[in-house]
Amino acid sequence: MRFDADQGTWSLPTRPAEVVPARRRGWLPVAAVRPDYELIELNGPRLEIGGRLRSPASGSICAVSYRAELRPSAREVIRHLVDPHASVVARSRLTGGRPVEEFEAAGLDDSTWSLDSATAAAAALLGRPVTESGNGASIEALREDTRGLRCDDVISAVNGSPVRSAVQLRAALAGLDAAQLTVLRIVDGKDQILPVAVRRHEDGAWGIRVITAGRILQHGLAASFNLPDDLRGPSLGLACALSIVDALTGGRLAAHGAVVATGTVDLAGRVGGVGAIEYKARAVRSHAHVRHFLVPADPAADVDAARRILGARAQVVAVATLAEAVEVLGGLGWRRAKGARRSRGSVMG
Repeated sequence: MRFDADQGTWSLPTRPAEVVPARRRGWLPVAAVRPDYELIELNGPRLEIGGRLRSPASGSICAVSYRAELRPSAREVIRHLVDPHASVVARSRLTGGRPVEEFEAAGLDDSTWSLDSATAAAAALLGRPVTESGNGASIEALREDTRGLRCDDVISAVNGSPVRSAVQLRAALAGLDAAQLTVLRIVDGKDQILPVAVRRHEDGAWGIRVITAGRILQHGLAASFNLPDDLRGPSLGLACALSIVDALTGGRLAAHGAVVATGTVDLAGRVGGVGAIEYKARAVRSHAHVRHFLVPADPAADVDAARRILGARAQVVAVATLAEAVEVLGGLGWRRAKGARRSRGSVMG
């Protein structure tokens, strides 16, 4: 299985382990990890815009993944231990303690969510209005010191005023030190609507990470990608967003050589950190035609690791936003001329 490697700020909740046959669960609680040396070109025939396939542009914009065997045999473990480019890690380090089947299924959901966000961010950068609607703000992760709330709670109102999205929740909580939330929670298989009183932590944070429940994005840009069936994870976002922008602005973003990009992109165009940068950099190193490797600016340690591995083979560029990535590749002339604006996007509370 290949992964594009999500690495969230907080861990997602650990789900109860499923009872599965030992031959499927894997005898050893480890994963065998190695670089995936195949680059995935996204600004060519894999991309459809308005129902039409895109022809190759002046240069390739690619995503890169890593490969992980989550149920390795003893032979595979030994082979990865002696391979200087591979390694063996605790399986829970990749899955967060979740059963493998659940982790792989969640990877598909994460990929879909990430691509939807990346498409919307590209549309916003191109000057299209982007709107987000939903059924409230679903709690995706909690800080350990947050009380009264649970993962998967859906917040539908703040002090009696309805909220329909993560952005609306942030706006409703702005300037408050305490609030009364209306929460939809599943208890014993039944929906319950509960009042929950919350306060900011001493550091000013609310201690929750939210996404829009039942999210619907509207921006009028019909773009889709034909991706490999065995690919999982959200960090294709940056490469996909760049490919869409490239396709709609003359196809010149990779004119000076192939570009590889990794990172998530949210509705506001912010580039988020991802994992397995070391393996991805090793994969990029094997392709002499790659000129730029775009990575999230945070964490800085990942940027340093990529530069150490690639040396002078390719330029490692740390970017914080989609607009910055486009500017690095020399594609902002059209943006200034057209006065494109950014979406405000959903954020973490």
